[in-house]
Amino acid sequence: MKIFFLIPLFIYFTYLNADIIISPDSLPSISKEFIEKNFKAPIGIVQRDKNSYEVYLSDGIEIEFEIDGTWKEIESKLNPFEFDFLPSNISNIIKNQFPNVKAREIERKINHYKIKLTNGLKIYIDFNGTILHKNLDY
Repeated sequence: MKIFFLIPLFIYFTYLNADIIISPDSLPSISKEFIEKNFKAPIGIVQRDKNSYEVYLSDGIEIEFEIDGTWKEIESKLNPFEFDFLPSNISNIIKNQFPNVKAREIERKINHYKIKLTNGLKIYIDFNGTILHKNLDY
């Protein structure tokens, strides 16, 4: 008898955590402005779960946003992208130390960025611009 009570409960919680496809117009304005300012490709698909939005651009770039609309992670397996949306001190350090490279993935952590570059390096750089660690990413 208890199993019949647990099944609807399980379905209810599964539905709450499931990704649902939403209209790009439903994104928070801060997310839409970030995309318009920094990327040329139009939005393809937007998925939402209870904690975040995942936006897939038509050129293969994937952007994950926090529920408040701030970006959390950007990734592209096909088309590398520039660093221009990062704070200028971070962007300039990366461009100076690693000329002629672009990003494949950038993830914003609590106190640093994790960046995978097109030259195969993965760097960890804090918000002040200090490179904390770098290694080859295979």
